[in-house]
Amino acid sequence: MTDGKIVLEGIIELLSPALIGSGSDEHSDCDVILDAEGKPFIPATSFIGVLRHHIKPNDHFWGYTEKDKGHQSSIICSDLYCTNDAKTVVRDGIKIDNKKGIVEIDEQKKTGKKYDYEVVERGTKFYLNLEVNCSDDDKTVNRQMVATIRKVLEEGWVQIGAKTNSGLGKIKLTNAHIYEFDFSKKEDVLKWLKKDFSTPNPFKEAPFDISSKTFSINAVFNLKNSFIIRSYSEDANAPDATSMKSGNDYVMTGTSLKGAIRSRAERILNTLNKSPKIIEELFGYVKEDNPTDKAKKGRIKIDEVTLPLFVSELQNRIKIDRFTGGVMTGALFDSMPLFSRGEEIKDITITITDYKDYEAGLMLLVLKDLWTGDLAVGGEKNVGRGVFEGISATINWNGNSVPVNLTNDNLSTELMKLKHFVVAFTDCKEVTNAGK
Repeated sequence: MTDGKIVLEGIIELLSPALIGSGSDEHSDCDVILDAEGKPFIPATSFIGVLRHHIKPNDHFWGYTEKDKGHQSSIICSDLYCTNDAKTVVRDGIKIDNKKGIVEIDEQKKTGKKYDYEVVERGTKFYLNLEVNCSDDDKTVNRQMVATIRKVLEEGWVQIGAKTNSGLGKIKLTNAHIYEFDFSKKEDVLKWLKKDFSTPNPFKEAPFDISSKTFSINAVFNLKNSFIIRSYSEDANAPDATSMKSGNDYVMTGTSLKGAIRSRAERILNTLNKSPKIIEELFGYVKEDNPTDKAKKGRIKIDEVTLPLFVSELQNRIKIDRFTGGVMTGALFDSMPLFSRGEEIKDITITITDYKDYEAGLMLLVLKDLWTGDLAVGGEKNVGRGVFEGISATINWNGNSVPVNLTNDNLSTELMKLKHFVVAFTDCKEVTNAGK
């Protein structure tokens, strides 16, 4: 029997674009789900599913069904409808052959493996209304669960939709209010029946501890020359390729950065004769010959990065006939890469959940290559684009923090604190044959 209710109300804002697929492909290979008014929304099933996965399991709170027994969920949530003008855009993607470093070829179509998907732009806001039933038996636990849900949403710890490991779907709860209704009090019953949410409760319940074992790198870089992640326009008068934007800002997408990091990690593994299973465990995998057979979600997340106000310039390019040395007929194209004026690129973030020491060591080796300009990101790398140089970084793990800054007098001392990660990777006993 329900003895009362707790209502959490607020606004969920997208901090990065979100891919909330509808299953249809009218505008792209994966379209955004829309309501009857043509606006994107967040299905309650998806939203609650993400919360349940992220927060410590509690079968009696979330509900369960098991053969001839079960328990009804204590939580009720409506679909999250859009409260402002939402914009959706279509993004292009490609699949890279990590051995060759170019677009992978579809052997049947004899073309590059390309795809596109629709995303809801960052800044879109959704209304959240979440109710929790309380009885005398579970009131204390349910109050803590509500406090935990509010905390993880306000701290921006959860992501929704697809491609969350590539930085999409970051959300944050704002303007949150909690209302409590005790049905043993007549005035609270009347308020509930009238849906009177005019008086929020202070609600100072302590949340559960849901901390996990994580390793993260947050770095600041300079762009040495130019950079482009290609975006294509349907306008015939527009350049053939421009730099990708999110809203009015140029971005370095998580998919591009993650692809470059994965490719370099594979190269390091191959050089040191380590097992490819390390990549599968870290980045996840899908068995392409039978996608429904086995699949595993990765534990590494790469955030999408908003770029500073770089200069965008139009460049005309040609394709040369290698035999004659002349221009190939019709092989003219132009693009608009970004050029640096000394601005810093901040918040390049790599996070590994439930990390192993050797996985952290592998990411430190990749960071070194990115830091020294040996690893390029984005398109047109063959003409020198996408090369960075490191300025500073902060490495965090389990309450420990090591700052890396080239101006530090004690840099060598700080780096020694990270040595055990690299040693764990080089001493890792998994060799190539172990994965066969």
